[in-house]
Amino acid sequence: MGLDPTVTNVRVFPLLEVSRSELAEIVGGEIASVDLVDGGLTNTIHKVTLDSGAVFGVKHYAGGREWFDTELSTLTLLHGTIPVPDVVHVDDQKLAIVYRWIDGITLHELRKGGDVDGFASLAEPLGRVLAWLARTDATEPYELTQILERAYGQLSNGRARTRLGADYADALKKALEVWEPRLAWGTVCLAHGDLGHRNVIVQRRGARWRVGGLIDWETTTTGSPLFDIGSLFRYANRHDVGFREAFARGYDEAASAPLPDDWLLAARLLDSTWLVDLLDDVDEIPVVFEDCHRQLVRLVDELG
Repeated sequence: MGLDPTVTNVRVFPLLEVSRSELAEIVGGEIASVDLVDGGLTNTIHKVTLDSGAVFGVKHYAGGREWFDTELSTLTLLHGTIPVPDVVHVDDQKLAIVYRWIDGITLHELRKGGDVDGFASLAEPLGRVLAWLARTDATEPYELTQILERAYGQLSNGRARTRLGADYADALKKALEVWEPRLAWGTVCLAHGDLGHRNVIVQRRGARWRVGGLIDWETTTTGSPLFDIGSLFRYANRHDVGFREAFARGYDEAASAPLPDDWLLAARLLDSTWLVDLLDDVDEIPVVFEDCHRQLVRLVDELG
């Protein structure tokens, strides 16, 4: 299947060569400065500042038209509903999207920087944002049964079983089977598909932090609201009880239906099917496999 950006922080496509003159043509103005953005594991992103002072992000899609079209249609659909990049220009030939630059840092950077209080304060706003996303209409069919059947096969006799180990593979398969009814919770909606801390831009306004934008929608899919929750909480040890409770409180305040009592484990189990799928990859990517193995083992151990 090849590397999947939704479950790994390894670059999937090489950076594209984009000249300053091409960026000027796409943005449509005199450029004061250009910076290659550190991030974006599938695309090439430049921060472009014009002489006028206007700042834009320019994203080129190495993944091809399908990913370009997916992000463009998703940003258009979600504009004004949840905080997403504001598209100002599209180059359909060069497969490039220009959007207004969102100032701030990633949630990952905030946590790594040690601002414990700032990180904790964003739990409730994140809950509200994901509740708003859960209200969106599904654009494609969603079949949970197909996802689970694939995972069962991979855990029973696939490469994932070998890489995870038979005991843990059997335990995870059993847990998925037991929890299957609870994994179907929620109305089918749009799902970001890669809602890790690196794709959440946060901003400080005085003493407060806020969610400035959710970025990188090229892997948007249709699914349960639990998918994005599971992705956000994939590294569960990074979120203490207070964070989890505040997230649930924010979600319930904004949602059409409150989270179930077992929402976190259900979400992480659903997210585990993506990790299992990656572990079943035909390629050998040891660093990624080690991380997937670590997260799956932690989940199984917590389930007891």
